[in-house]
Amino acid sequence: MSFSDAPLTRVVFFQVQTAQTKLLRISEAAQTHFGKKEKIILFVEDAKAQGFVDELLWKMPTTSFLPHLATDEATQEPVVITKSKENVNGARVAFNLCPTPLLLDPPFRIIYELEDLTAPGKQKLSELRFGRYKEAKFLIESRNLSQ
Repeated sequence: MSFSDAPLTRVVFFQVQTAQTKLLRISEAAQTHFGKKEKIILFVEDAKAQGFVDELLWKMPTTSFLPHLATDEATQEPVVITKSKENVNGARVAFNLCPTPLLLDPPFRIIYELEDLTAPGKQKLSELRFGRYKEAKFLIESRNLSQ
């Protein structure tokens, strides 16, 4: 299946203005899909980011933890954090925490992104990813959830 004959991917940009809101959005998305028994994959740029998100999912929410695996190898785990550019758990839902857009083939059903308003440089990277998704003719929505 290629981009041209694939069902449309929906990209959801969460507008975030604080570091705490970023962490909350990441944690909530992972919990939501885990709760629905849907696989989700979180893409990170490097080992440092992978370790950070791994730690986050053990700590948030404070009342429990979210079972997950940080790996770059193929796995059947429902929640995976990876620095590879491959869909290692066959998820249909992804959270992209990288500065570049997530344009893998076959495409995901849903891609979550942070529209990072915490710094001009991060905002610019968000705009570049938005533009690439628009070029790929993905459905794009923006959510401004106050927190």
